[in-house]
This record gives sequence, structure tokens and C-alpha cells, in this order.
Amino acid sequence: MPRTRIRWRVAGFVAVLAASTTACVVPAAPEFTALPDQEQVQREQLVLHTDFRLPRHHRLVEELIALRHDVSERLEVPLSDEPIHVYLFEDADRFHGFVSRHHEQLPERRAFFVESDTQLVVYAHWGDRVAEDLRHELTHGYLHSVVPHLPLWLDEGLAEYHELPRGRKGLHLPHITALSDRYAKYLWKPGLDRLQRFTDVRDMRQIDYAESWLFAHWLMESSPQRSALLRNYLARLRMTGECPPFSRYLAEAEPNYEQELLAHLESLRREVELNDNEFGSRAPPVGVRNPLALPGATPCMSRFDRSGWDSSPPKRAFPSDTDRHV
Repeated sequence: MPRTRIRWRVAGFVAVLAASTTACVVPAAPEFTALPDQEQVQREQLVLHTDFRLPRHHRLVEELIALRHDVSERLEVPLSDEPIHVYLFEDADRFHGFVSRHHEQLPERRAFFVESDTQLVVYAHWGDRVAEDLRHELTHGYLHSVVPHLPLWLDEGLAEYHELPRGRKGLHLPHITALSDRYAKYLWKPGLDRLQRFTDVRDMRQIDYAESWLFAHWLMESSPQRSALLRNYLARLRMTGECPPFSRYLAEAEPNYEQELLAHLESLRREVELNDNEFGSRAPPVGVRNPLALPGATPCMSRFDRSGWDSSPPKRAFPSDTDRHV
């Protein structure tokens, strides 16, 4: 049977309940189930389908083309010529009507990526956060077009890294805050073996996305040796289609990688505190002892609870799940 892999961006508990109810489903009207295809813009690997005029050199299109080259250059993966079809819905109701009709098994979302044996497709609503959504989903597309069997945690970690605007070096303030806070409260510690067991994105919680991002950021930004380790792992996947679990691969090179990862998280937390104005948000205020902090570091209190994060078991929807992609 053809394989289809779907990644989505979730949006809310009530919507999840609605999507999971199968009784008395009313078929969507035809105009709400058709794909947008009045206009088409093709740029390199991207084929953008819309029902509104999208300039060929729109700044977002230019950014998405630049992202393709960034992913290729940073990870040393080739540029594919396999098309990625991107269907952009200007009308939110029409987007949700299409999704409920053709992908009713999924919870509510703003965007999602679908991989089958023959196509790579992104569906998205042209909304206020479409740039972030498309950067995330197209990172999946660019990677899946050249790297087979990419582990789920690494796939999501790299997409979380690249969803940030260019120039930010993948610095994800909510993830830094959440991970630091949970570690300080003894609610989280790194667990790559646990991340590697995920095979269905619906089982991943917000904290799992954050930890996946942290591993990706650490590998890409902390040292040339770690960047090379990641690139070599991806190269082996491309050549053979399989690879030992990354934890084994990593432990051979860095037996104390968990402590190094925590030190990286602490350095990021301190960087955010020093540069809070640059990133448009205040760093967590001082007030709670932070066992994560290195000697001499300022302890912090995070806004973890107010941001909607939760330590509940998988498959529960969170208020902040609006920010999740696939």
C-alpha cells in the first residue's frame, strides 16, 4: 500500500474533540473542499498554488527559496528537483473545510506536510503566522526530498530550528524558557533514548518538541565537530537508508553528551537574559533557585505555567498547541 506520512500544526483542545467525533458528520460543501489552484507560482523546487495573486518575487517566497539553500548548505544535503506542492488557502473556513473532508483523522491545524510515495505536499492557511508555518513545513519537505527514514525527533527538531526567521540562528525563546524551568523544578532531564522511541507525532508533547529542538540547536550551533557529526549521520541515512540510533552514534563521540547539552541550554538562557531586547521579549525574571545554572549564573523564574505548557501524558491538547507543527 502507498505510504502517507502526515505532519501537522495543532490548534486547540476543543478542535481536537470536534475532530475526534465521528458521528453525524456532515459532508463539506464542494467549494470548501476544492484545492486552491487559480494561480500558480513555480520557483525552484516549490510549486505554490493559490486562489489569490501571489507575486513571483514576494518576500516570503524569496525567504522560502533561501531556506532551501540554507538547509542544503548547513546540513550538506543535496538540492532536490522533486517538486513540493504548496497549497495556500486565503480563506480560513475553506482551509478547515478541506482538511475536515480529506484529512478528518487530524486535529485542527494551521498547516501540515504530507509525504506519500509519489508526492510532497504542504497545505496551509495564508494567515498572520504563515511565514513561520511554511518555514517549518517546508523544512520537512526539503529534508524528506533527499533524506529517507529521518527519525521523527530529528525531523521535528530541525524543523523547529528552521522555523525561526533567518539571522536568529534557530534561537527559540519559548523552548529555552520551558526547558530551563522544568529542569529547575526537577520535571525534565534530557532523554534521547525516549525521543528516539517516538514514531507518531501525535504522541509528542510540547516538551518533546522543545527537547528535539534543543538537540538540533546544540548539534548545529555549539561546535564544528558536532555539526560534522550531524552531517555525517544524515549522509549515512542518504547512502544506506538506515543508521544506528543517534544516541549510540552520539555516545561514541561524546560519552557525556547529556551534561554538555544542559550546559548549552544554560548558555542560551544566559544569552537571552543579556540580549532580551534584541529578541523582542523579556527574559524570565529572577526569583527562583535554578539548579540548571552554572556557577555564577543568575537564577530565573520562567513563565512556564502561563505559556500553557503541561506535563500531562501524550495526546492531550494544550492551549499552546496552536504553535505546533508537524
